[in-house]
Amino acid sequence: MTTNGPTRIAFLLPNVESGGTERHVLALARRLPADRYALSLFTTAGGGRLHPDFAALMPVTVFGDPARGRRFRTGPLEQVRTILALARIFRRDPPDILHCYLPAANVIGPVAARLSGIPRVIVSKRALCDYKTRFPLLRRVEPVGNRLADVVLVNSDAVRRDVERTESGWRGKFRKIYNGVAPIAAWTPAERAAFREREAIPQDALMVLCVSNFFPYKGHEALMAAAPRVLARFPDTLFVLVGRDAGTLPETRGLSDAGGFAERFRFPGDRADVPDFLRAADLFVHPSREEGFSNAILEAMAAGLPVTAFDVGGNPEAVEEGVTGLLAPARDAGALSEAIGTLLADPSLRERMGEAGRRRATDFFSMDRMVAEIASLYESLREGDG
Repeated sequence: MTTNGPTRIAFLLPNVESGGTERHVLALARRLPADRYALSLFTTAGGGRLHPDFAALMPVTVFGDPARGRRFRTGPLEQVRTILALARIFRRDPPDILHCYLPAANVIGPVAARLSGIPRVIVSKRALCDYKTRFPLLRRVEPVGNRLADVVLVNSDAVRRDVERTESGWRGKFRKIYNGVAPIAAWTPAERAAFREREAIPQDALMVLCVSNFFPYKGHEALMAAAPRVLARFPDTLFVLVGRDAGTLPETRGLSDAGGFAERFRFPGDRADVPDFLRAADLFVHPSREEGFSNAILEAMAAGLPVTAFDVGGNPEAVEEGVTGLLAPARDAGALSEAIGTLLADPSLRERMGEAGRRRATDFFSMDRMVAEIASLYESLREGDG
């Protein structure tokens, strides 16, 4: 490990699509002091939408076909080739620390690191176990990455408990650092009105916002089941679902069509201006049926929005029940509709919860706090105290 000069950090991700983890790494990279850290990025499954953003900050090496952008590489031979290619690169130009994110990278990275002599390895666990049912090979080999890593970094107690329950090789290695969120300044009424006009959102509509890529576990079908009951009470409600298609967008659109309320739903797609949608909304809903620790919820709180979500995973660590939002029992669409309705019916309650959420985001989940804690982890590993 180098003793002089910046600490050399190599990030390893399956790809750099615009998901929560990828945006987390990008935000971290933008804030780590350039005089203390020399950063690089390796993606093992082929590029992604955020590639230009990362490339503006650091050298980026892409394995696989960027046009395919797969989150997981499913062929064992492909994985072996990637491991060997990474090991060759790392032997020539080894970082001080390899920081791996997401399940496939959490296996490939530690093996390549140990083959090439990288002194310190972090694997980051940020999600619960839904993916393990769909990728049984990955589930079987994931403990290998834990055993070879120096630190198993988790972003919530819920994730730590899930790793303890479903994996091995983690004993004595856990570190918890909550996700961080940057402040989102409130808009003036004129700014809010201008955005709504630009997006063709009626000025008097009660806007319920969901920001979540359309993966199966994100629970959009529960929101669609809750919508008729909400619309029966508040017919002027407009549901705006921001996110890229990861498999369930056509089905979700179909549910709105079949229910006869398609005109009350908008699907703007994958947008870079999510903070603007947050500032224009009245309420945030997160119907995911499992969640490690949601960046989307933190961003809603930072924007001063009350949150409705299911009481799953790390959600109760972020949302203070009855103070910053309302949590419904898991998968209970009826309870979710009641929570949404309670907040839509009471503007003063929305305002109180929104402001409490903004304070909570600032006091407990600031981006500065997250970056400082991760930087401290890097320094402790460099000094040999990891």
